[in-house]
Amino acid sequence: MNFKFDKDTALIVLVGCLLMGGWLIYMPKYQAKRAAEYQKMLETTQQNAPAQQTNTPGATSATVQPAVTDANAGQAAPETAAETVSALKETKTFTLENKLFRVTVDGLTGSLSSAKLLDPRYKLKDSGEAIELFRDGAYRTFELKSAPGLVPVSLDVVEKGPLSAEVVRTFANGLKLTQTFALPEDNYMVVCEYAWTNPTSAAVTVDGLGVRLAGLPQVKDLTGDKVYSERLNVDFCKVGSGMCDSADPQVKSQEKFDKRTTCNVPVAWIGSSNKYFASLLFADDAKPFASAFGERVWNFPAGSTSEKDLYAVPSMTGDFGAVTFAPGAEPVKYLLKTYCGPKEMARIRALGSSVMGVMHISYYSWFEFIARPMVMLLNWLKGLCGSYGIAIILLTLIVRILFWPVTQKANSSMRRMQKLQPKIKELQEKYKESPMDTQDDTARKKAELNQKMMELYRTEKVNPLGGCLPVLLQIPVFIALYSALDSAVELRNVPFLWCTDLSRPDLVGPTLPFALPFIGQVGFHPLVIAMTALMVLQQKMTPTTGDSAQQKMMMLMPVIMLFMFYNLPSGLTLYWTVSQIFSILQMKYGQFAAKRDEARQASKPQKA
Repeated sequence: MNFKFDKDTALIVLVGCLLMGGWLIYMPKYQAKRAAEYQKMLETTQQNAPAQQTNTPGATSATVQPAVTDANAGQAAPETAAETVSALKETKTFTLENKLFRVTVDGLTGSLSSAKLLDPRYKLKDSGEAIELFRDGAYRTFELKSAPGLVPVSLDVVEKGPLSAEVVRTFANGLKLTQTFALPEDNYMVVCEYAWTNPTSAAVTVDGLGVRLAGLPQVKDLTGDKVYSERLNVDFCKVGSGMCDSADPQVKSQEKFDKRTTCNVPVAWIGSSNKYFASLLFADDAKPFASAFGERVWNFPAGSTSEKDLYAVPSMTGDFGAVTFAPGAEPVKYLLKTYCGPKEMARIRALGSSVMGVMHISYYSWFEFIARPMVMLLNWLKGLCGSYGIAIILLTLIVRILFWPVTQKANSSMRRMQKLQPKIKELQEKYKESPMDTQDDTARKKAELNQKMMELYRTEKVNPLGGCLPVLLQIPVFIALYSALDSAVELRNVPFLWCTDLSRPDLVGPTLPFALPFIGQVGFHPLVIAMTALMVLQQKMTPTTGDSAQQKMMMLMPVIMLFMFYNLPSGLTLYWTVSQIFSILQMKYGQFAAKRDEARQASKPQKA
């Protein structure tokens, strides 16, 4: 196809430049406005934050009053003077470790203060150190929600080996709590049993016995990964629903956040998740949370103090409601479990069907039901061939083969439309408008042209939309496949050919010391270059309708894709490259089959 820089081309280039210029002008203003809103939210959060409760390490003292039991309701309270007790200042910590991760438990709060992943796939890419999912954050998993009287005055830790330990605390209100921590051999799970006893002579009520969950920051702040897309979520499951409810913690309005994350019916589990990892807290089936509510803290990424980088780290608290502990009775036990690890499909599926909602494979939730089977098929293929790179190639080929008939029909329809172009141009020339035409003449010619065009399509048995509809049917599947490859944590730190990591761009050699708009850091990415070249070749092979402006616009598409996807993860560019190769081969086969059929038709004897 001869490419001329004519009026139409100039118009297309001008429109593209205006759009790019408008984007560069608009985006800084939009980001500045958004940053100002976030800064205002941060200041509001800091101003309205409740004072630290006395069960926080470092608290000095608290005044407590034994609660009145239901049996004594309406009667005078026991004549017990409020007593001032000294809270513990020092804590005792210990670690539990299995083959997959190591957790640090802080005895004073009875919570996990750290969780490090030991699997080599989940190391920091620059330093090689273990990824630490959370470390001394605003909320800790298994930490009791602040409540009057839950001030630790004594602490004892009994370590029973690398997989088990006990934390025994006595609180200022007289309650004694024994937490037994245990790790399975081969899972990212920590089991914690709470055993409450009341050795005093009076019943003690805790108004709102809640347990917090550690929230997770965004992946690029947690690991330093340059992820293509990111999303943080608050997740929870109502008892009996079997479904996962999710909320976006980045919503600006605190009122909207509270409304979307508060659940006043029994809850089976609560969670916080980012692109690759999940932090989940499960209640016992026999004693679910009575309610749950979301919490969040605004956070700057490491090394940044810019308001535009400010984001919310979400968390959840499961609340058992007001609980009364009778004196001298048997221990009241609550069994809780937490999962803090990668969102590997097999492990998340093993936690229950409702937990699958935390995967958030597709940014657009309506593609989720297609994207999940894609990840499962990818993992199955990897188990079959032993390589995620080959598994991506096989997965792409399977999807393209399944859509072979639809694509073939679209290509055939476009070829037939191309053959009709001379007859279509004749009709357009015959019913071309004249400067001397009246408004009625113009309307009549348009109506007659449309009628003749429809007759032509019926006679030739061609559907003008036949090349578009089959392609539209494929779009949801290809978006789901794209999302699956973009979100699969299993691809992290996995090499293939010259790609050192399928979740990162396939950079070969050094990068230039500057970044470009839209592209970012400039380096040599063979897969992206190959993908672009194949797109150009495919565009040249694709049957056209004769519209020169449309042809030139289509030829600009590879350049646009190059700018958009230059720093795409190599797993995704591998998928696009293989898909382009398949499309070209299918198109070549279609052309060969069309010529073969024409030759056969021509060789048949004509009827007299």
